[in-house]
Amino acid sequence: MIVKRWEEFQVGPKDVSSELHVTLNPKGEIVIGAAAFERFGRPGQAVLLYEPEHKFIGLAPASTVAKNAYPLQAPKNEKHRHRILRASRFCKAHGITVPATMAFNKAEIDEEGVLVLPLQNMRVVGKKKE
Repeated sequence: MIVKRWEEFQVGPKDVSSELHVTLNPKGEIVIGAAAFERFGRPGQAVLLYEPEHKFIGLAPASTVAKNAYPLQAPKNEKHRHRILRASRFCKAHGITVPATMAFNKAEIDEEGVLVLPLQNMRVVGKKKE
């Protein structure tokens, strides 16, 4: 008979209600999950920010008069509530590339209302681009 020495996994599941799910794909699209979009304040557009020393992408809600604001586009399928920001020019300008769709592990909204996305702490959530 085999003696089993089970070890109980001590970490519980993620609290998806408090997590800000945001991804970046190889095309330079930043996808903001529905819950993250709600907590971000549901803006129609955002200005892209970059912090080079710590390698953070920032999204600041913007008014419709800001010339450098990017629209937060709703997906074609109306059942989905996430938003897409097409940031390929921004990514190219800052040398930001990802081999597959990557999720930001520590996305947060700071005290100024900026959605902060740390590039150094990401995980693969999609297939690598061929």
